[in-house]
Amino acid sequence: MDSMDSPHSLSALGDADPTQRELRTLRLTLQITLAALLILAGSVAILIFRQVSLLRRQTDATSRQAQQVAQIYNSTIGPQAQTFENKLQAFAETNAEFKARIARFYGASTPANSPAPSNPPATPNADKAPTPQQP
Repeated sequence: MDSMDSPHSLSALGDADPTQRELRTLRLTLQITLAALLILAGSVAILIFRQVSLLRRQTDATSRQAQQVAQIYNSTIGPQAQTFENKLQAFAETNAEFKARIARFYGASTPANSPAPSNPPATPNADKAPTPQQP
């Protein structure tokens, strides 16, 4: 009698065959899932790399623009504002009412590049605090 003809060996082969098929199916499913996961991880890595390079380019462009704006401000607008402030302070020295109003913005001190007055003029309402104005 051949080993294939015995009922014991047929049942062993019959049980082993579906188990082997299930094992192969599970193995194939696992391999496909791992391949899909690898493709997904690679795609996400490429996406993040592209986003970082785009962000770096935008940051460089914004930084250049900010430097240009700061340079323009420091070369033209800053000196003009300082000149205007000095003219306001000079006018405040001649007009007591305006001096009280401008003191709210610049305080009692004078700007750094204008000389401090040796004898400031007396204001008529120096002891009264300025009243806030309604909009």
